[in-house]
Amino acid sequence: MNQPFAVFPPRGAPVSLASWGWEMAEVTRVNFAPPPFPKDAARGQGQPVIVLPGFATDDTATARLRQFLERQNFTPLRWPCGFNLGPMKSVLAQVERQVADTAARHGQVALVGVSLGGTIAREIAHRQPKAISRIVTLGSPVRLPVVSPLAPLAQLLSFLWEEEARAAFSRIADRLPVPLTAVLTRQDGIVDWRCCVPEPGDGETVEVLGAHSTLASNPQVQRIVAERLAR
Repeated sequence: MNQPFAVFPPRGAPVSLASWGWEMAEVTRVNFAPPPFPKDAARGQGQPVIVLPGFATDDTATARLRQFLERQNFTPLRWPCGFNLGPMKSVLAQVERQVADTAARHGQVALVGVSLGGTIAREIAHRQPKAISRIVTLGSPVRLPVVSPLAPLAQLLSFLWEEEARAAFSRIADRLPVPLTAVLTRQDGIVDWRCCVPEPGDGETVEVLGAHSTLASNPQVQRIVAERLAR
């Protein structure tokens, strides 16, 4: 990867340390009082869905989304890698194996990735397009360098990534071979929302209101995810 994966927000960027503080306050608020699930959301027919958590989080952060998907008659699956520290070779191998095993039993599997989880899902789709029915990304960066107040931490952890993974992330903007829905919010306080807009022709982009860190608990987002997965 010739250019850095992430950079600290320059003056005038829509994200900053202040916006990161607002995001943490939103996480606390939603954890104490989760919004109700949307009552008019689409229902599935038991389709398997692997849910990938965001940067430096684990399945705990996606529990609310998985509860919603199960309620809507999908079959949500945890990802197998614990905390998401980026596209390490072992991470990509484990997710590839989970996708292949699930597709072997059910025909295909959908991937829903939150933030960095969605970026990893894009790479898996390039590797196993026939096994994946659809990808939905939530606030997932696809343009480098990613502008974020968490850039110093991301840069530090990127040294754990193997060269293959670094090369993979240099291709994250490449058009996907599977249907894509990219959900983003201009209120994003973690990732400059402009880094999350796919190239023209690469699936659909849907804008919502709300914080980056609470997208998985956002009823508007949950409704969109269910509708796309039910197609």
